[in-house]
Amino acid sequence: MGKYEAYLGSLLTHLLWAFVRPRKLGVVLSADAMLRLAPGLIRIPDVCFFSWARLPGRKVTGEAFYETAADLAVEVISPSNTRKEMQQKLHEYFAGGARLVWYVYHRPRKEVRVYTSPQDCSVLAADQVLDGGDVLPGFRLELRELFAEPEGPERE
Repeated sequence: MGKYEAYLGSLLTHLLWAFVRPRKLGVVLSADAMLRLAPGLIRIPDVCFFSWARLPGRKVTGEAFYETAADLAVEVISPSNTRKEMQQKLHEYFAGGARLVWYVYHRPRKEVRVYTSPQDCSVLAADQVLDGGDVLPGFRLELRELFAEPEGPERE
């Protein structure tokens, strides 16, 4: 993942946490969370959300892997990601039990592909609103906010 992809992943993690935490819905994890989707199959989404119901004992434990898919898996697509690779990941996430997958593209055009199954996809352009569907009801993100260039202070 490049710098800009890491930026988008961090921003999404922050925005999701800001929604999830006060509502006590579960946990949002960054790109270090390893998910064992099947024996011998580990995936590391760029961002993921686990509802409390998916976490054993409703706790975040110190184990190296989660033994289940997240409710929501997010992949920020890099130029090195191939279509075949991402299609395979999509099938693996849903076969492992994911309920929602977002693929975030920032080039060549800014869009988010929202999957509710490997076959069901909605494509949202940068001027549209991403919502959390049944997984995160009430979550809304204007994609122009996600894709806005970060701004530093004015130089004097």
